[in-house]
Amino acid sequence: MFWWIVLILLLILLTTLYFLFIYNSGISRCSSSEEIFDETQENNLNNSTKNKREGRNVFKSIYSNIMVKRSASLTSLPLLLRRRHSTVGTGFPKQVIRAAKKIIPDFRQKFSVSSPRDALPKPPSEFFEPLENPQVPDRQKPLFYLKQNTKLLEFPSFCNIKEEDIQLMVFDTNEFIVKPGDADDSIYVVLEGSLAVYISPTQGKKSMVRRIGPSDCFFSPLSLLDIFMGKPSLLKTVSLKATLKTRLAKYSLVNFYNVFIENPDQSAWIRTIQIIATRLRHIVLTTLHQHLGLSEELVNKHSTSSTKKPLKQRGLSLRNYGGGLKPKLQRMSTEFENSNEEIKISVALTYFCEALNISESEGNILIKPYLRFLKLEENQTLYEEGSNDGASIGVVVSGLLKITQESAYSDMSTFGYEDKDSWCAYVNTRELVGGLQFLTDEPSFCTLRAACPSIVALIDKKDADLLIEKKPSLVFPIAYSVLQRLSSFVRAIDFALGWVLLDSGEALYRKNDFSDSVFVALSGRLRSVSEKIVIEEFGRGDVLGIVEVLQQNPRTTTVLAVRYSQLSKIPEGLLNFVKMQFPQVGFRLVRLLGRYYSGRVSSSSPLAIPDPMTQRNLHTIAIFPATFDVPLVAFTCELYHALSVTTKIIRLSSKFVVERLGVEAVMQRKADFRLMHWLNSQEDTYQLVIYECDYTATNWTRRCLSQADAIIVVACGDQKPPEKHFIDEHLKMNQDGIRSRKELVLLWRGADAVPKGTYEWLKGSWFSAHHHIHAPDRMFSWESKVEKNENEILNFYEHHVFPFTIDVHSDFARLGRLLSSNAVGLVLGGGGARGAAHVGLIKALHENGIPVDIVGGTSIGSLISGILATNPNNMENLEEKASKWFLGMSSFWNLLLDITWAFSARLTGYNFNKLLKNVFEFKSIEDLWLPYFCVTTDISNSEMRVHRNGQLWRYVRASMTLAVYLPPICDDEDGHYLLDGGYVNNLPADVMRTMGARTVIAIDVSSADEKDFHNYGDYLNGFYAQFHSLLNWQKDAMRILTAQEIQDRLSFVSSVRQLELVKKAPYCTYLRPPIDRFKTLDFPKFNIIQNAGYQYGCETLPELITKNNHLKTLINHGKFSVMRYSPNTFRKGSFTDLAAQISRIPSQHCKSLDDFSKYFEDEDNDDEEYFEHEEDDSDRGLSNEFILPDEDAILINATINARIITNNEEDFQ
Repeated sequence: MFWWIVLILLLILLTTLYFLFIYNSGISRCSSSEEIFDETQENNLNNSTKNKREGRNVFKSIYSNIMVKRSASLTSLPLLLRRRHSTVGTGFPKQVIRAAKKIIPDFRQKFSVSSPRDALPKPPSEFFEPLENPQVPDRQKPLFYLKQNTKLLEFPSFCNIKEEDIQLMVFDTNEFIVKPGDADDSIYVVLEGSLAVYISPTQGKKSMVRRIGPSDCFFSPLSLLDIFMGKPSLLKTVSLKATLKTRLAKYSLVNFYNVFIENPDQSAWIRTIQIIATRLRHIVLTTLHQHLGLSEELVNKHSTSSTKKPLKQRGLSLRNYGGGLKPKLQRMSTEFENSNEEIKISVALTYFCEALNISESEGNILIKPYLRFLKLEENQTLYEEGSNDGASIGVVVSGLLKITQESAYSDMSTFGYEDKDSWCAYVNTRELVGGLQFLTDEPSFCTLRAACPSIVALIDKKDADLLIEKKPSLVFPIAYSVLQRLSSFVRAIDFALGWVLLDSGEALYRKNDFSDSVFVALSGRLRSVSEKIVIEEFGRGDVLGIVEVLQQNPRTTTVLAVRYSQLSKIPEGLLNFVKMQFPQVGFRLVRLLGRYYSGRVSSSSPLAIPDPMTQRNLHTIAIFPATFDVPLVAFTCELYHALSVTTKIIRLSSKFVVERLGVEAVMQRKADFRLMHWLNSQEDTYQLVIYECDYTATNWTRRCLSQADAIIVVACGDQKPPEKHFIDEHLKMNQDGIRSRKELVLLWRGADAVPKGTYEWLKGSWFSAHHHIHAPDRMFSWESKVEKNENEILNFYEHHVFPFTIDVHSDFARLGRLLSSNAVGLVLGGGGARGAAHVGLIKALHENGIPVDIVGGTSIGSLISGILATNPNNMENLEEKASKWFLGMSSFWNLLLDITWAFSARLTGYNFNKLLKNVFEFKSIEDLWLPYFCVTTDISNSEMRVHRNGQLWRYVRASMTLAVYLPPICDDEDGHYLLDGGYVNNLPADVMRTMGARTVIAIDVSSADEKDFHNYGDYLNGFYAQFHSLLNWQKDAMRILTAQEIQDRLSFVSSVRQLELVKKAPYCTYLRPPIDRFKTLDFPKFNIIQNAGYQYGCETLPELITKNNHLKTLINHGKFSVMRYSPNTFRKGSFTDLAAQISRIPSQHCKSLDDFSKYFEDEDNDDEEYFEHEEDDSDRGLSNEFILPDEDAILINATINARIITNNEEDFQ
């Protein structure tokens, strides 16, 4: 009973103190309004008396005395007036009224519950779910699967696969379908069962390199070149065997040859030949060289024209012409150079005619007008590896050229691999060069330079295009010259490598599928998903599925195509075979595996799912206007200016493309094949391509959306969002780009503009992220014009914007860094009053020129980062708001009046909430200038929560809610209880990393981790420990944790472990200012702690910038040359130009089977001569011997040259 009385007295005391506090604060705020109040009261009393005299309703007059309108300076609330004849003084009623006015709204706010707003839209189901595989009737499978596996070659419309030409065959288990020595002239498609492809090297047993299941085929497109040239090849090392009882369909390639002979329109086959060459370049050569590290193994070092002998057998080498070979070659070149012009042309024309299989009379008409000669000194380069300049066709007239390639293992010394001397193969006289680069318009695959003084006859690219237009059949010998340069190893490997083309939504593989292949993304974008959660996204050059293959585990996720994608498929058996033949490939696989793990999010991170904002490996961005008022061209130019600082970039608009490909390629849907291949060639050249959509739903807009890795929707923030977003309607109708990430950019005019109403834009359509941009006034310079001239806008930016460096702190610079994965993230940790050091460090960051693109934090870090995000470049605003909040936390009265019965917490949280509202008002996270997040602990689900939208003050309050002291915040979205994020992740640098930040600066202000405790033995007497704790002023006082301290340490165990991981993370720059002497509740020491952080930042950050190349580049960007394209050096893709120029875009193509995803092409090819000369070249195989023309052949050539001088009409055989 005694304690109850004490409790009641205590409550009475607290209530009295509360009213006194309200009384004092009320007097100070209302003293200025007393005169207005008295005057208003007197006027109303006079009105009341007048009403009585006029005999009005007495109740109406009484009500008018009670309800009065206050002045505009006061809130609109009723005031109780004293009675007219009251004998009480005027002071006391006023004080009571003011106190009531204060109590009532505060009381309402304490017990009010905020109404939750509608949740933001979720991604569409297509974002996570692949398309279903179609069901094919058994009777249609043979024809259907054959068309599926050959549709990629785009055969002419008149070349149809007839059902009567298909042979159905059945093979028993272990029965061979083809063996070495059999003709390579057929396609085999599995209908039921399984086949295995084997390669038998010259030494060692045969190895299985690939399994072929239903719907896959055994076929090499390179074999078609042999067939078209009338030189069908034989299988040399490849065999095909049934592993189960198998039913398959066989289709002879001779049928294609018959159509080729019967139809005089050979120009229709040009596109097929170019696709075969492009597949060879991308699928075979690029995969083997860049990803498996093979180089010299890819090229046939044997001469393809004249008699040859191994260089070893003659004891000759290129570096040491011991038998006088070098002087003879030089003499031949000199004699040819000194001959007259007619002889040079005659010899070159003869060699060209031989190489292109045409008569000399045709050569005089077609080739002679375009010939030019190039003299090369020893080691002078004709084609440089990786260069796209000079895609011409040439023939060696005199001298000798050598083919070299940079070793793929030049940077593998860390694995103990010593790079050998650069290998080389040779090109003799009469041989054609430049064929692969001409057909594909890709950068040169290798370097071609003169082994000695040489002369080469060339036909430039534009002239060669005219030749193909006049005589389309010339493309076949050009392609065949490329085929002759391939080693037998490549021809065998081609049967195992697969070419996979996926349309948007098609699955590469599904969860729990058998892992039998590794995939390399060559173009497009793919997404890995599991249970409607995005795990990872892949772009050009990424390797997929390598971990499951090496571990021999089933697929752990489903991978689908975000947009049209091309991949190379490397079966597990092929990897093993190549590793056995070339052990150095194992080093390359280790490198790929290490790159995979370094690029992944650490599995130890509590947030293992990348944030939707992550823009890793973006290659294409589509800019889409939300309304017609958006200055689209100006916005694209501003973004181009910001990105070009560190990225090789190009902007493509419909007008830009029309000037290069013509109106038909852009505006007509049937010309998509031409436009698509040209755009892909630009993606190969530039790191980032910006597609500028039209304002309306044109074919160009559709193509931009389908090619985009990410879609940027641009809108003016001061306008109301449309009821229906046009882009959503477009995506629903066309499905182009529906699986791409979609981000919103809101433009705000004026320096004083403040973002607001962002939620209204976001709730109408799903966006993976949003950005706020200060739009410069120059962007709207053309808004008054009805028709905006694109050239005029571009000229303005070329002369007035592009020559100048961009402000690294500007919004466009920040957007560019976010899109190009160059963002700088700032993470602020929790630590109570020590968080004042955050303010000082942020000021130091700003003064040192370090930009901040994303901010986030925990506890006090969420507060400081929230203030920074509201006005990123105003350090005075940051310091002012932070100091006011710290001052409020220093108030004893705020703490005392917030004390309550400790049912859930010791404080009500009301005054704490009020301080946060004074700082942030009711601003939403979506309305912040900077992308922002804060971390909380969800005690309902026992997990970490990352908040990216919602009311700012509420989630900052949740992130700062220490258990026992403050009650949990109830989340409006799901009703879960949220506590301080420091319990799970006090320094969330890993969260920042998942949001795409390349450099993460993490500032730790947590308390020092005390570890020096007294060893009291196996038991502890509490009285004894309490007694010694009172003697803590002694130097040798025992340090024993109290029960509360033990509970606190248990709560932060997970966070401490996470902090240690952050300190060791290579992506994180960890900073800890010297603030250990300050305590968690030292809020009155704001200025001292802030200065400590500022001084630490000034001393540490210059050294940090020096060591961090990324920060150094961003800060000193003005010293680096800006990467921009020049119209004169712009890459003009000719892959489809060449075909379209001849065929003029055929009106009908082979039926496209868009519902199917996988296409495998595998082939083994060999020459007939292998078996005819097997005894002479028994050790030829994968020989590394260097081949040069023997001396007899050289003397013959010299004699021929001499005869040319005397009689230039002599015919050469």
